[in-house]
Amino acid sequence: MLRITKTSENGSPVTLKLEGKIHADWVSLLEQECQTLVREKKDVLLDFSQVTYLDADGVELVRALPTRRIRIIHAPAFIQELLDR
Repeated sequence: MLRITKTSENGSPVTLKLEGKIHADWVSLLEQECQTLVREKKDVLLDFSQVTYLDADGVELVRALPTRRIRIIHAPAFIQELLDR
């Protein structure tokens, strides 16, 4: 299961706090949230501090996200290692 909590403050990026597992079943949900915000010209911070699992589909999605608008924050070492490979 993946929980996505959206927070925003006036004039600052939108933070999506991700909790749980990012795998094939939930990749499309995260992709939709990110695409919607990018279409609205919002900058997005993906808070990975509570992500416990990331499969190949999740890695592929995160790598494909537009880096000009979307940035990963608070990624645990094992997540960062997966994304850096």
